[in-house]
Amino acid sequence: MRSGRRTLLALVAAIVALGAVASCSADPAGDGNQTVTAGAVIYPLSLRYHGIDVVTDVPYGGDRLQRLDVCLPADSAPGTTATPEGAATPAGAAAAAGSGGLAGSGSTSSAVPEVPEPGATGRTNPSPTAPATADPSALEKAATGTRPAVMMVHGGSWSHGDKDTAAYRAVCQYLASAGFVTFNVDYRLAPTDPFPAGLDDVRRALDWVFRPATLETYDVDADRVGVFGGSAGGNLVSLLAVEDHRSTAYADGDRIRAVVDLSGPSDLTSRSTASDGVSAAFQRRQLLYLGCTRYDACPAAERASPRYNVTADTPPFFIGHSTHEFIPMWESQDFASALRDEGVPVTFVAVEGTAHSIAQLDQAMSERVVRFLRRTLR
Repeated sequence: MRSGRRTLLALVAAIVALGAVASCSADPAGDGNQTVTAGAVIYPLSLRYHGIDVVTDVPYGGDRLQRLDVCLPADSAPGTTATPEGAATPAGAAAAAGSGGLAGSGSTSSAVPEVPEPGATGRTNPSPTAPATADPSALEKAATGTRPAVMMVHGGSWSHGDKDTAAYRAVCQYLASAGFVTFNVDYRLAPTDPFPAGLDDVRRALDWVFRPATLETYDVDADRVGVFGGSAGGNLVSLLAVEDHRSTAYADGDRIRAVVDLSGPSDLTSRSTASDGVSAAFQRRQLLYLGCTRYDACPAAERASPRYNVTADTPPFFIGHSTHEFIPMWESQDFASALRDEGVPVTFVAVEGTAHSIAQLDQAMSERVVRFLRRTLR
């Protein structure tokens, strides 16, 4: 009898252990695939954010669309609401565009996500601006801060949308409430400025984030910077990541460490026009973005497709894509396969239904994204 009981207990223990392993394999912070259902509410948009200051319209270039907002964690020092020294402004427009306004932060409701606070950072209060006469090498050594950061890029078919959209502002504040200094970026739009203008702009914005003055002002750790994008923004941050190893910043050690891509088109070539591809209307939008009239004579299409530019140097990805949305799921599935073929860790989450881009961010999906970023940017 005792022997039978011991056998039974051992069997129960083995089942529990197998369940724990299965639970770990489904951890959205690690490499793997999941299929989930999504709620109808964009969770970050349903919250209020007490103490999350937003520094608005900080210029990173001379064009009127080369602006970004900075969403600051609640315990940021007062000096972080300043605009860093040397922020770019158009000639003659510094007073209008270069000051960097402070948006009202609102208050936190009891529904604020209960995610663990990041570990103690040993934070010091940085100077709000970098001294113009400081020795560059000394400044670079002292500039890197203590906080992880995320640069966000909005969607809109590369032709519309902006960082001030309520949903994207809310996601910016949500990530800041989870401890990430979050940069929410605008960029030039097609057809006025076709590819690669938008990509060039988000690259410029990322280089601006890595400047010593920016790192010091916002207390950002240069070794813990990720990117986040939805739809067209997902395409752009994915391109940033797969091309990052070619940049001067990468050679200097300033690199993208994590990528969140929600519904980003990954294949803009003629493959996307097949019967299982995007609609005729979206095909025309892609051509306008690419600056082409036909897919069979569009050399920009492959370069604008992250799927064809992956290397072993590409950072880890979190990819979210809905099963029946207007960007076909095979695009993200093929992209995930290309990443894994190069040894890049991928967390792939298939969301049942039609939710596109940040519409996937119900509470569970929002928390998956935060867990992925915390693990990857630790």
